[in-house]
Amino acid sequence: MIDKYTQKFSKRFTKLLKNSDLTYGEIAKKLGLKSKSTICKYANGSITVTVSTIVKLAKIFDVSPIWLAGLDDKSSTKD
Repeated sequence: MIDKYTQKFSKRFTKLLKNSDLTYGEIAKKLGLKSKSTICKYANGSITVTVSTIVKLAKIFDVSPIWLAGLDDKSSTKD
C-alpha cells in the first residue's frame, strides 16, 4: 500500500513530467542515475524517493521540495 505522501509525490511528479520537455533518461542523468527505470518507479510510486532526490527534482523542475514531497499545496519556490 502506498502512503499518502508517496501518492502525492507520485501524482505531482507525473504531472511535472508530462508538462516537461525532459525525457526520463535526461532526468535520470541529471540525478546521476544509471537507469531511467528508476524515474518510472518514482512516477508510479513503487519506490520511495529520498529527501535528497526530492530536493534535486525540485531544482530541476523549479518547484518547492516541500510541495513536491506532498507536504504543502504551494508549488512555487517564490511564494
